[in-house]
Amino acid sequence: MALDYLKYLLYFIVGILPCIIWLIFYLRQDVHPESNRKIIEIFILGMIIVAPVLVIENLLGNFLVKILPTLFDVNSASSTLIQMFFYYIIVIGFVEEFFKYFVVKIRAIKSSHFDEPIDAMLYMIITSLGLAAVENLAVIFQTTEIGSAILISVIRLLTAIFLHSLAAAITGYFLATSLSLRNKWKRFLIVISGLLLASVFHGVYDVSVVNLEKATNIFDFLFPIVIIMLMGIIVYIFFVKVKRIPRSSKE
Repeated sequence: MALDYLKYLLYFIVGILPCIIWLIFYLRQDVHPESNRKIIEIFILGMIIVAPVLVIENLLGNFLVKILPTLFDVNSASSTLIQMFFYYIIVIGFVEEFFKYFVVKIRAIKSSHFDEPIDAMLYMIITSLGLAAVENLAVIFQTTEIGSAILISVIRLLTAIFLHSLAAAITGYFLATSLSLRNKWKRFLIVISGLLLASVFHGVYDVSVVNLEKATNIFDFLFPIVIIMLMGIIVYIFFVKVKRIPRSSKE
């Protein structure tokens, strides 16, 4: 029994550690450290939203497949790449990116801890890492050996978990640039633009990974890596730009 508990503890550490590593990395980008209490709160909320995300993805997916099967039916053997893109961008990508934003919108933006534009990117990333932690734990606890769990976790550290943080950072940048605007419609359009861009990257990455089992050439294997590298470059540029926004531009 004691060995079982130790095994579960090791699996938990292996599953959560990649998210902690990325969390520390991103927090180092902020010259004005955030409250540890607020970081933990947003991270836990990111974990909690996994449940409603799964429910809505299932309901929305079933609904769209029924009313628009030519665009969203990915369950049939004859599903096309277009159907996969629509499904993974809208049903998976947008739902997950929206809920990350929702957490920041209701629990971070009006907080006293949110005191500069870069916080929009950081809190979006923190939320995403909470969500990614639950996903990673679900994968890790399905493995049968600790060695396999470690290998899978390392791979996901550089792929799926990184993807979640990059997509959230993209939305966070658009949110940061909208904070100084007085016109609510302009702010809305900017944030939606960020959500859509993040969702597209998220969905295209998911499709590229799903299609790996059908890969026929080296490009198919490299495409997911190319997507992450491109997103990484974009997010790096966004971090540089958002650091130049005056702190007073935060509403």
